[in-house]
Amino acid sequence: MARILHTGDTHIGFRQYGLEERREDFAKAFLEVVRLAIDERVAAVIHAGDLFEDRLPGAEDLQATLQGLFQLQRARIKFLGIVGNHEQRRGVQWLDLFASLDLAAHLTLQPYDLQGIPVYGLDFAGRRELEPPSCEGGVLVCHQLLNEVEPDGELSLKKLLTCGAKTVLLGDFHERKVWFEKSLLVTYCGSTERWALDEQKKRGVNIIDLKSNRIDHRDLKTREFLYINADEDPLQRLKTSDVTGRVVAIYLKSARPTVAELEELGRQRGALAVRVRDLREMEGELEHQPDVQIDYGDLEQAISEALARRNLSALAREIDQVIRDFRIPDSNIDGEVTALLEGQR
Repeated sequence: MARILHTGDTHIGFRQYGLEERREDFAKAFLEVVRLAIDERVAAVIHAGDLFEDRLPGAEDLQATLQGLFQLQRARIKFLGIVGNHEQRRGVQWLDLFASLDLAAHLTLQPYDLQGIPVYGLDFAGRRELEPPSCEGGVLVCHQLLNEVEPDGELSLKKLLTCGAKTVLLGDFHERKVWFEKSLLVTYCGSTERWALDEQKKRGVNIIDLKSNRIDHRDLKTREFLYINADEDPLQRLKTSDVTGRVVAIYLKSARPTVAELEELGRQRGALAVRVRDLREMEGELEHQPDVQIDYGDLEQAISEALARRNLSALAREIDQVIRDFRIPDSNIDGEVTALLEGQR
């Protein structure tokens, strides 16, 4: 049996909410995927893109990634992957570096033979309508949005039925989805950690037998989140719930308590972080407008989520990452951006 573990959107290096603990959580989730792959004795781990949060992972995150890849190598498990929009670089990709160390294979439209099954890969190709490549009798791995999860998604489920693939393994959408159409299996595995606040379901991976297309799901043990719904008393839930070490997500509609009071109580009770999604209607001239939703305390996260939905070029994404990278001194930003632009001439 050609059993594989399908994962993706690990976003290693994401310092969510500005917390070192959350950065470590994303790396730990990847290492748990590795442990699970070894326990399940799969032939390969197939990663559907966004291995890293951005194109400049830190040394700690590279160390954790290499640790996992070496563990897979010792267990004789292949690591096959494609490049997502978050880590995509011009020229040499991180997967190419790992491939040069014999730790991974960068999937392309030239089929990779996995126990007699051809596996094709398509790196992130932008937010535009996409024609799936011919993958007769094989597996297609890509990092794109399907029109079944986003109305303007660049990949059409109907067109996937005509590309000849038997299995399509997807990344980019962070929730698990499965479609069986005729003899075709199409699936998202979901992210391995909660990258956005509203990703409430448990995180996990797919275990798939590529010959029979039998698919099973395995949950991952990740940082616990406590969700307090808008119809609940947030103060009472905070006082009576064990929030130690958890991220607390509060959906707030009532006028009281204040956001500051909720955040302070959460900290006192030992929460790792308190996030408040404010669903209250604005007063005055905006009282008849749609609800305004504000996720307090994480502007960087809001920007990242918004940009991920834009059809930005690779160059534009690189410039954005330079500007917002806290590791690059302000005095060096002009030079970094100029070098990127001059490289396009």
